[in-house]
Amino acid sequence: MKTNIKTRLLWGTSCLLGLTTVAPVQAKDSEPAQAVQAAEAPAVGDIIVTAQRRSERLQDVPVAITAVSPEIATQLGLRNMRDIQLAMPGTDFTQASGFLSLFIRGVGIQYSTPGLESPVAIYLDGAYIPRAGGVNSLLDLVDPGTIEVLRGPQGTLYGRNATGGVIRINSAAPTDKFEGRILAEYGRFDHKQIDGMLNVPVSDTLSVRFAGRFKKEDGYITNLDGTKLAAQNNYTARGRFKWEPTDSFSLSGGVEWQRSKARNYNDELLLGAPTCYVCQSTGQTPGGFYEGVQTDTGPYYNRMFRADLRADLSLGDFDLSSTTTYFTNFSEQYADNDFNPENVFIFAVPRNGGKSYSQEIQVTSNLEGPFNYLFGVNYFYDKSFLDIALTGSAYDFALTGAGSYPRNNANVKTQSVSAFVEGTYKLTDQIKVTAGGRYTYDERDLSVTNSTGFQLFGAPAAFNSSASFRAFTPRFVLAWDNGPLNVYYSFTRGFKAGGFSTPAPFPGNAINPEKVFNHEVGIKNSALGGKLRSSLAVFYYKNKGLQQQIIDATGAGTRTENVGAAEGYGAELEINGDPMRGLVIGASAAYLHAEYESYPNASQICFDPTGTLNTQAPGATLYPCSIDLSGTRVPHAPRITASLNGSYTFDIGSWRANLAGVAQYRSRFLFWPGAGGPLGLDQQKGYVVANFSGYVSPPGDQLRLGFYLDNAFNKRYTTNITTGAPYGVNFNAAKPRTYGVRAEYRF
Repeated sequence: MKTNIKTRLLWGTSCLLGLTTVAPVQAKDSEPAQAVQAAEAPAVGDIIVTAQRRSERLQDVPVAITAVSPEIATQLGLRNMRDIQLAMPGTDFTQASGFLSLFIRGVGIQYSTPGLESPVAIYLDGAYIPRAGGVNSLLDLVDPGTIEVLRGPQGTLYGRNATGGVIRINSAAPTDKFEGRILAEYGRFDHKQIDGMLNVPVSDTLSVRFAGRFKKEDGYITNLDGTKLAAQNNYTARGRFKWEPTDSFSLSGGVEWQRSKARNYNDELLLGAPTCYVCQSTGQTPGGFYEGVQTDTGPYYNRMFRADLRADLSLGDFDLSSTTTYFTNFSEQYADNDFNPENVFIFAVPRNGGKSYSQEIQVTSNLEGPFNYLFGVNYFYDKSFLDIALTGSAYDFALTGAGSYPRNNANVKTQSVSAFVEGTYKLTDQIKVTAGGRYTYDERDLSVTNSTGFQLFGAPAAFNSSASFRAFTPRFVLAWDNGPLNVYYSFTRGFKAGGFSTPAPFPGNAINPEKVFNHEVGIKNSALGGKLRSSLAVFYYKNKGLQQQIIDATGAGTRTENVGAAEGYGAELEINGDPMRGLVIGASAAYLHAEYESYPNASQICFDPTGTLNTQAPGATLYPCSIDLSGTRVPHAPRITASLNGSYTFDIGSWRANLAGVAQYRSRFLFWPGAGGPLGLDQQKGYVVANFSGYVSPPGDQLRLGFYLDNAFNKRYTTNITTGAPYGVNFNAAKPRTYGVRAEYRF
């Protein structure tokens, strides 16, 4: 099997080289990025990114990366991360049950909980975001700068929890111009949104920028009691500054506050009896695709605050930078786990969140010779908590017998210290080699208390656990870049920190780290004077000590366990161009083969129509079982994804108009290992989703009147399906067709 994989990889590399030689090679485009961004239809590829901790053209970076500038996002009508992923290969960014789920090349996690973070690392203005729960507004982009998505492990420059990749979200930086923007939207489901931005140059050296958003809309799922599920009521406020007192020193940073009150728990009943445990006595049947039959548990409450401060000092041959970040969030959530109007199984999360702090010092050289380097040290501290309770009539016996419902409170303290170094040497004017590595040391401490209600199940009143982990993650890149053509080979290792699976009612062994190595061959090409750009990457990776999240049939929600290994290989192609004035077009395609190499005794949910095998809930037809999933597909890994996007700006008399669209096809993929068990329900068949937008603007381009049309063909698809014992099978419906109008004024 391994020989076959290597043969396919080499075959793909040969095809890659052949395809690249077909395109005409032109002289290197020398037009500066600032001029490109100011153009009416911005060129693709000249976006400046900092993926390698230096400012570089996207075309010159030997990494599989997709970057979207604010100008291109506006041109294509990309308003949030869900829209942006439609134009990216190999990614899946979604939201289910109030959690932000991120997958790149099939590597990711459905629900990120304290003690074990997501393998796709999020950096927001340089701040590492350790928890996705309660910060779902990250899906919406408020006054954004460049968005960068790095695919594949990034273990050297970004370190911990980047086995799948890295998402870098940058807020728009203050400028030296007085400017502002006001945007208002109104659309289906009583969607109301107001954005504001004001940039003020306070002096020749100091600029500040303020941005904010108010967003409110009714839900698109109607519960049987008339409540609208998936409703939102969000507020965001941000302030940033940039101070440059001298040519060699600058200070920048900002603060951001978010608050959300949303009915994010929009899980719906997929099947009635016999798989639905409570349905056997109530006779409840599922509603329509956008109809819930659950107990309304009220809205989720989320709040988040973050701050960052960066100092940059130029000392001639090298630059010194310091980045300090602080992040805190708190959320409160309640969920109906029986998906019935009866209050039988209610899963409560009265407290979830924590506080984190990080400090990084980095030195970057600016030598004139063939060798340059960067090195740095990083300290990260996080104290997070997760408090759950099992309530409802099913647990009234615990309330009666022990005086409390089963309740588990887990606190996790994390300290991480790392150092990284990377050097680049130019063998010739066109060939350079890059090598480096990062050493990481992590400590985790878990403190758990259980209520008397959980002690009835044999859980201890309290316990503590500690673990430490070490890892070295190297990176090697060989690149040949003659200007329009950039060919590279890279070998990278990634490291996802070990820790503790929470909720944790019972003591257990620490989860070991997940490590991945990745081979990649890539080609980036610029042709037709920079009007056509392409990027193709062929990769092979293998995860060892894979951390896999599964459904926990004991009632704690989910559990993470080490399951052996998984491997994947594939290819990703991106093509972008601006063939004529006002027209920007793009396409992407990806093939991904990602399977478990070894996953014996995988935890699954089996079906017993007699209801005699479930010892935890007699009569329930769904019960926990074990199945060998070796050789089966990993979740969120569609074999084929393909997308098209385009934007055309044209004149109507003295007015300017724009029409834009983006569409993507995804083939069948799983939500959970083994599609949840022998029933095979936890999967989504292939579908196409398309969004369109447009605007008109009078002379001066200060006022824009536009529209948006999302999920234009009203495709019914799901963002999650879960088979859980003993409760039943539930799903999350994606938004149906939505549309609205918007007005924007710039000054």
